[in-house]
Amino acid sequence: MSVSTKESAGIPRSSTAVLDGRPAACEPQAEEQKGGGRRVYASTALWGLAMFAVVCQLMAATKLGSLHPEDFPYPTWTSWAIKEYNSPKTPTPNLVFLGSSLMLVPLDGVDADFTKKPIDGAKHHKSIFFESKFKDYSGDSIKTFNLALPGEMPSDAYLLTKFLLKNEKRPDVIVYGVGPRDFMDNLLPSPKATDPFRYLSRLGDYNERIDLIAPKWEERLAYELARAIYPLGESENIMTSISRQFNNFLVATFPNVTPSSTDKRRGLLPEYHPFEINLKECYFRPTDEKNRPPFVDNIDEYRKRYKTLKQDTFESQMQFLTDILDTANARGTHVVLLAMPITDINRQLISDKAWEQYKTSLEKLAAAKGATYFDFYATKQFPLSDFGDTVHLHSGGGARLLDMLAKKLADNHEIISSFNINRHDDTEPQVASLDEPIAASQSTAKSINASSRTNPGGGSSKQLNPAKQIAGVKDGAM
Repeated sequence: MSVSTKESAGIPRSSTAVLDGRPAACEPQAEEQKGGGRRVYASTALWGLAMFAVVCQLMAATKLGSLHPEDFPYPTWTSWAIKEYNSPKTPTPNLVFLGSSLMLVPLDGVDADFTKKPIDGAKHHKSIFFESKFKDYSGDSIKTFNLALPGEMPSDAYLLTKFLLKNEKRPDVIVYGVGPRDFMDNLLPSPKATDPFRYLSRLGDYNERIDLIAPKWEERLAYELARAIYPLGESENIMTSISRQFNNFLVATFPNVTPSSTDKRRGLLPEYHPFEINLKECYFRPTDEKNRPPFVDNIDEYRKRYKTLKQDTFESQMQFLTDILDTANARGTHVVLLAMPITDINRQLISDKAWEQYKTSLEKLAAAKGATYFDFYATKQFPLSDFGDTVHLHSGGGARLLDMLAKKLADNHEIISSFNINRHDDTEPQVASLDEPIAASQSTAKSINASSRTNPGGGSSKQLNPAKQIAGVKDGAM
């Protein structure tokens, strides 16, 4: 074969060629090959996309990996509360408490002191002390349920109200304890970032407030893709199903190997399931003035939280509070909005302008929606000695708060008339079934003592910040 080009004639080499005496056009042939390659790639991509769509449809049709909304990946404070509230064995409460750890810590700590028994945080969801005090002041017996959760924002309280406090489980009264952190937490990236939202979002559709729940375009895109693509929307359930099957395989294959506890796993991986809590792992224990843990200074944490007032966060959380009041009113539930006491140390971190906006917004909103409003910070009846840290009341301060609250509710005709007292038998409040004495060998058991962890045998152990222990250790999660 001879190849002759016409370079001598000034014709570029790539223009024409003679192969065995026959002219050939090189570039057009290359272009045809490129075009054919693009068509192959496009065809392959379309086939791949079509196959992906078919697989997604098959997975959706068979509900592959799908779990019941209350079949949660692992137990947390939120999952225990949801399951117990929705249980057919749980009677409809007359009064439900909502709030963050500002409400949760004193409620459980006070009951530990009142009953003189350890309270298991995973399954104790009532206020025995408040029920007793309310009967003392009013003569009426009521049932309570505590839906205060670590990290609970108004956006979470809205989902609790929307999905749980309805129909045959509609309470007569909601007491919602709020603090400034609930509306102006600089560390909260979005309402989707909380542990309560993660589990509450499984219970129903919240599309009517998606503009506030997912305000960023990337969050909204992820939300819409999850709704449209089955494996993406069910990814957590699918991974949970696979994980459970793998764990079952390991247990069957290695029956003599004991799985490590959550505490041990956190020792290796500090961020491992920060909100996970199992039965007999987290106890509130009785305390008194003599053995109450010392004050914990968490001022640096709140200095970060209040550093910059994010106006969009403030307004969106106020809108969720408005939605709570509207939803409750539509269902015939009266709301008591309680501004929780905090220390002056914590209050001084908030600018006067932001503080006035917070207070004024609560007052105006309660008045506009017919809610009862109590400002317990303004009473100045909670000295520094009532607090375990700069925002959380210890059990002693909590007893003062619940006693004051019970008396105020008993003296309020509108609230008394809201209660359906005949809903339950007029019996004395009973102490919730508590666990057997905890063996000293249970090294995994955690005890939250309003602000400390103690050993079952009474020995001393590491002191903890209760807010961080209950809320998880992540900034912005409390």
